[in-house]
Amino acid sequence: MSASARFAVSLRRAGRPMVLKRRVGTTNTFTACTICGKDREYRPTELVGGVVQGDRRIRIAQADIEAEGWPGPPKAGTTDFLDGGAVKGVQPLHDGAELVGFVLWVRG
Repeated sequence: MSASARFAVSLRRAGRPMVLKRRVGTTNTFTACTICGKDREYRPTELVGGVVQGDRRIRIAQADIEAEGWPGPPKAGTTDFLDGGAVKGVQPLHDGAELVGFVLWVRG
């Protein structure tokens, strides 16, 4: 089993279903898919660089995004939303050279 598959399995075991949405252009239309994610709130010592109390850190698997036919990696800014919150930041997760998932900074 690949590192990507192992990561996805661990998130399915410990996480929960979440909806990942991307706004289409400047419309009120969204592309959406359901993936498994594991979230937690940021700790007080992590409230730096714009992160505020109530923001969440959510891990998602690249394998789940690919399986859903999602158009590329998640994006920070005004287009992507996860579990009802706006994606404020995205950090790729690697196991060696293999992309296994992402850590998303989500507000809301």
